[in-house]
Amino acid sequence: MRVLTGAIVVLAVFLAGCSGGGSSRSTLTIWESYNDEEHAVFQKIVEKYQAQYPGVTIEVQRVPFQGMEQKVLTALAAGMPPDLARVDYAFVATLAAKHAAVPILPEDLGSLAAELLQAPLESNRIRDTLYGLPDQTTCILLFYNKDLFQRYGVTAPPKTWDEFVAVGRRLTHPDQGIYAFGMRNSLWWTFPFFFSFGAEFLSPDRSRCLLDSPEGIRAFTFKVDLYRKYRIEAGAWKPGAVSPDVGFVNGKYAMILSGPWAIKQLQQMNLNFGIAPVPAGPAGSRTTIGGTNMVILNPKKKAEALKFLKFLLSPEIQAFWANELGQVPVNRKAFARVDTLKHPFLPVIMRAMDTAVPRPPLANYGAIELAANAEMDLALQGKKSPEQALHDAVRRINELLKETP
Repeated sequence: MRVLTGAIVVLAVFLAGCSGGGSSRSTLTIWESYNDEEHAVFQKIVEKYQAQYPGVTIEVQRVPFQGMEQKVLTALAAGMPPDLARVDYAFVATLAAKHAAVPILPEDLGSLAAELLQAPLESNRIRDTLYGLPDQTTCILLFYNKDLFQRYGVTAPPKTWDEFVAVGRRLTHPDQGIYAFGMRNSLWWTFPFFFSFGAEFLSPDRSRCLLDSPEGIRAFTFKVDLYRKYRIEAGAWKPGAVSPDVGFVNGKYAMILSGPWAIKQLQQMNLNFGIAPVPAGPAGSRTTIGGTNMVILNPKKKAEALKFLKFLLSPEIQAFWANELGQVPVNRKAFARVDTLKHPFLPVIMRAMDTAVPRPPLANYGAIELAANAEMDLALQGKKSPEQALHDAVRRINELLKETP
């Protein structure tokens, strides 16, 4: 009888464990790299999700942003990746090339794909397949110092590049150490020039660089001319020079290109500044994007990961994220719910996203950027013409494209 009774007890415990009790909860592991403020909001989102889906436990692990890529690669090599990871959007192509990111198909997203901002979404597309979804997006904008504008009689930020030069001449006073513009010189920071002049980065099949097209040459020549011909740029791109950010804060540069990430710090400094779209060229105003994407790394948890991502990217949650942090919601349906009185800069950023052009995801983009930067720097120094520098940059980029996985 004791043996029989013990067997019944064991069976009862086993059945209880299979009947939907606590042991049947599923777990979703997420690695994220948000800053402290963002992390606190993300935790609230996780709590909202678990309250709505009580059968799910989400384990959130914070990873330093700069260390995320190596940690993910190490975990993949060990066969122990997280179910979801937040990575820089440039890293998505590397994970796809390694067959590590789980593909996301049209049927996986349904109507959500049409709701999301297309530039951030397309930053995940390699050939015809998505390998991630945007959780946070940003772009390049024109920042201007209102006090300097008022001092020199400039009433509004320039809407076109032609206006930019005209306004820039009024704002430039070398004897006082004041220049209209302080710029960066890298491929990513030059994309708004290229795109606003109608140049394209790559051919449709991504096998050739197109930056030395007539449109690209006009765009880059214009950028070089800001320093060498018009003399309204301070040389902020030079090694050891006053950087655009420092010069802007110190009232030495009236305008810089920067992004939404700078807004909060400038507000805390009580700087009297405004933001505007990138000035328009022949192809209109264009910006490019940065940001991060969520990638699914565990194919066995794809369904659960997608369920959480759809919740994260829903209009309600994206509006919550935007209103808490003052960041752009990646779901367009959330725009109407954004508190623009609390965050007056958001409408400008959201409008800029309408004409944003994503950089195609390339696994070796870092090497491509370095090759382009070196050639562009020679043009700014006057050691090569803008046209020759672009031809040489494109030649080097095309060689690298042959090696792209």
